[in-house]
Amino acid sequence: MKYDHMNNIVKIVNEVINDFNQSEYLKWKHNNVTLRGMRELGKENNGMAFFGQGLYTAALSNREMAKKYGKVYFVVGAIPKHPKIVNTWNDAEIFMQQVVMNYGKRNGISNYFDAKSDFDSKTNIRDEMLKLGFDGIIIKGREMVNYTPDENKIRYFENENQLIQYYEDFIQ
Repeated sequence: MKYDHMNNIVKIVNEVINDFNQSEYLKWKHNNVTLRGMRELGKENNGMAFFGQGLYTAALSNREMAKKYGKVYFVVGAIPKHPKIVNTWNDAEIFMQQVVMNYGKRNGISNYFDAKSDFDSKTNIRDEMLKLGFDGIIIKGREMVNYTPDENKIRYFENENQLIQYYEDFIQ
């Protein structure tokens, strides 16, 4: 009887530890993991880079968007450290237009289309964002671009089990 009581205590303690570990894992995942759809691992998708050249990933909640580009991978190390954060695609588009207009003002060009033409021939979104102190852009719940990804720190995982194993081996 004493043995059964001890087994129950061990079982309860293990459940508490597992719940804590699961909670910690989910918190880490939420803060560090994004999704990326790719036709072939290690090869660029050659999609439209509307927000400039960089590593594009989708929010964890946006698997459907990532899936449009190919097989979906979990990605660790893709989140920019100092991004411009906006709420919607429209907010991001307006911000990009402001970047172009500010470039135009600095160069004495007041017409947006003339500024955009000059901008495209002499600079790019990535370089201008870096000058502004942003290493990426995040559209909440949708997608993000990291303009300066550290290729040595980015990790791709095909499934949740691989991601959990990475967490247990290197993060915990």
